[in-house]
Amino acid sequence: MLPTLLLAAVLAGSAVSAGNMNLVSNPGLESIDGPNPAGWAPLAMGVPAQFAVDNSVAHDGTQSVRIDATEVTRSYLRSNPIPVTAGEIVEISAWVKTRDVPPDQGTVILIAEFSRGDRKGEVGKVATADRSLEWQQLAGRVTIPSGCDSLRIRMGFSYSYGTTWWDDVRVSVLEPLVAQVKSDANRLYPATGSLPVILLNRAARTGSLDVTLTLAGEPFKTKVNLSGVPEQQVECPVRIRGRDKVGVTIALSDAATGDRLWCSPPSQMAVPPPLVMLPPIPTHWALEDGPPIIQVELELALDPAPQSPQSARIELLDEHSERVFMRDLTGVPRSGGLCVDVLPGRVPVGQYRLVVTIDDSAGPAVTAEQPWGVVSRSQASSRVNGEGYLEKGGKIVFPLGMFNNTARLKEEVEAGFNIVHFYNAARVRAGERPDDQRLADAMNQCLAAGMHALLMVPQGFATEHEWSAFTRRIRMFRNHPALLAWDEEEGVARGDMAIETLQRIRRILREEDPHHPLMVGDARDVIGRITDRGNMFPLGEMDLGMWWWYPFPLKPGPDAALHGQEASGGLLLEPPAFLTRRNTSKPIWVGVQAYKKPGAGGRYPTPVEYRAQAYLALIHGAQGLMWYGGSVTGGAFLNPQEAHWTELRQLVSELRDLSPLLVGPREGTAVQPADSTVAAATARTPNRRVLLAVNRGPDACQASFQIGASSATVVRVIGENREVSVPQGLLTDSFAPFGTHVYDLAP
Repeated sequence: MLPTLLLAAVLAGSAVSAGNMNLVSNPGLESIDGPNPAGWAPLAMGVPAQFAVDNSVAHDGTQSVRIDATEVTRSYLRSNPIPVTAGEIVEISAWVKTRDVPPDQGTVILIAEFSRGDRKGEVGKVATADRSLEWQQLAGRVTIPSGCDSLRIRMGFSYSYGTTWWDDVRVSVLEPLVAQVKSDANRLYPATGSLPVILLNRAARTGSLDVTLTLAGEPFKTKVNLSGVPEQQVECPVRIRGRDKVGVTIALSDAATGDRLWCSPPSQMAVPPPLVMLPPIPTHWALEDGPPIIQVELELALDPAPQSPQSARIELLDEHSERVFMRDLTGVPRSGGLCVDVLPGRVPVGQYRLVVTIDDSAGPAVTAEQPWGVVSRSQASSRVNGEGYLEKGGKIVFPLGMFNNTARLKEEVEAGFNIVHFYNAARVRAGERPDDQRLADAMNQCLAAGMHALLMVPQGFATEHEWSAFTRRIRMFRNHPALLAWDEEEGVARGDMAIETLQRIRRILREEDPHHPLMVGDARDVIGRITDRGNMFPLGEMDLGMWWWYPFPLKPGPDAALHGQEASGGLLLEPPAFLTRRNTSKPIWVGVQAYKKPGAGGRYPTPVEYRAQAYLALIHGAQGLMWYGGSVTGGAFLNPQEAHWTELRQLVSELRDLSPLLVGPREGTAVQPADSTVAAATARTPNRRVLLAVNRGPDACQASFQIGASSATVVRVIGENREVSVPQGLLTDSFAPFGTHVYDLAP
């Protein structure tokens, strides 16, 4: 369903007070439709719970709904959609009883889900249960966000388990009559001439009403005879002037007296440019694929005119603005979308521009353009080599990146980061048009900076099985020279998608883009079901794997894999089991910590901890490092000084200089004494050898390493401006708590 701008409208003097109305269907859960209460259905996200109507337990009436979960789950009883308006305050309550719910595992929760139409949307917490009480009422208020036209109620387990009973749900609003002003993607198109307004008549009111829409200060009045039906649509004639943002208000007046009854505060809607060209599909063409086939998508918002449709032309220009190809277009609509295939024949490698021109009868000609390029296949492909490292253009890449990290791109390039991770720029929402231009601009910025992109697949489309939209996004960027690998994260682990969905993602990528690997930051099942962290990856669906390791501050704690934490009983820095006990030879990258955990005691890693974590991951075989995070919740870019951003950049520079060794073989190195808290490994090339050593413990210690009698008698400690003597090939050194040393050895 298209995004909707919703504006509340109040009609004074209604015979029914909306505050006394309960808008939820079957609030007592007494009416049954098949196995479920009428108007309600189970929603399982991950491990499914068991839902049943229980005739032996009730808060009021004769029954309740029982939810039983033997494993950690996100499972809810979910209501049918309730029409609402943006900005409307809604009071929500429900009664719940719990049994055998653990006190420290997730929540029993009442949730408001805000959406467009019948799709799953964003959610807000209403209230959580006190697990020590019997029947209790959960209650709270929520405000409907902008762009939402419906509300659903969810009640059940959020990352918890046990038994709950639910009964007597209430959803109350203040107003008996409200209105929705609907538009395509919250946009106004000048040539349409009207806007649809839907009246939500909760009190079944009849009579005459004036609806006044005011756009950019100009009022447009429409008289409406209320029919008493719950939803009544009215077309309101308007004239749309100007571009960019337009202020919008809606007002209701008594048609008989003209008295103003209510007027909304102004909100804004967008009037698009007359002509927009989206990024071409694909943004680049590989020369080896033969004559190009370019799909050009246009969005039109021309001014109204007697003559319609229009004619247009599309041109392909080279870097000297010489025309390579031209096609005339006829039947161009004044509003909406148009998709055109451009077949220019073979063109050489180079940079080009696609230009569309419309000679508009209502005014001057309008144009739009997009860059487009032809590249060699070597520029638009990467592969995992035999040692498990990515190669692009014949060069091996040792990945040093950060999640959501474009805010300080220049500093990152100077430090030696080489991976840009796109999450926000690549994010999509089911049922909505994606912001392709934002991602195209970000990818081009990444390319200009000389970085490689780890590009998130459009997961929002995959989880809702919108496969055409999913495939379109893959086709658009599959040949972009910045692309290093596709990325999928936590869909299965969180329960947002079944493993079959991930398998289809993999299949589409193989069909549409066999030239780039898939990085999977995900588990083979819902994460709560995986007890063996060494066997957690969906091996058949990935070319590379990655998971998270966020241990700081070190303290005893339970397993919380989604938060990068494994069960710990002490203060040793333990490497993650998904790396140390891995059951695959496929490459594994490690997401390392550069963020401040929420809650009491949360902090950023210290410079010492940054080095220890990175080198300990490398010692245990990590084949890439991705710091979490940049511009994310608690991320380093939110407070660079507190996050020790300068020291983290220095560490990355050090690792960049060592990367020729890190893409070679790494061998575990024995440490003396045998019970030492120091871990070590050797990395080498034919011409150089280094020893990586990390003290995992909170106490200072001394450790020795046998590096060979033929080694130099003195070795340099990288980054410390000192040397260590090595009598008879035995290197002995002191380590501060969590201290790290890197020794430059003889070949």
